[in-house]
Amino acid sequence: MAEIEKKLTAQLQNLLSIANDSIAVYKKASNDAKGPEFTALFNDYLIERSEDAKELQKAIIIAGGNPDQSGSVLGTLNRYWIDIKAKLGSDEERVLLEASESHDKSAIAEYDAVLQSPELTPEIKAMLEDQRAGIEKALTRAEQLGRVYS
Repeated sequence: MAEIEKKLTAQLQNLLSIANDSIAVYKKASNDAKGPEFTALFNDYLIERSEDAKELQKAIIIAGGNPDQSGSVLGTLNRYWIDIKAKLGSDEERVLLEASESHDKSAIAEYDAVLQSPELTPEIKAMLEDQRAGIEKALTRAEQLGRVYS
């Protein structure tokens, strides 16, 4: 595999790890949320990130790599922190919203960094821009819901 393909594959794999972390966070949030509006929100995010992960897996294969299905260590620690914070706090939905907002902000920053890469093909760049826009839309929706319920 050429150096450019290795770098592209590594960047896409990083975004796939983030997507997998998001899937785990939103699955937990959806299961733990008590209000139907929160459950619906987190289910929507879960579906979107699952679709993102599938697209990233295909892009990694096209780039000559082998997609790793795991998330990151940081993502695992984040889920444990959500568990602890939710058990200590009385407003579980607020904790879940804050966790999803924080995770989405981090994901957007990672997408921004990868989108600056000269290794991206026009097709992959367009896919990543669409995914980033979806994450940003989800972040805005979560922030709006947080303001309504705070």
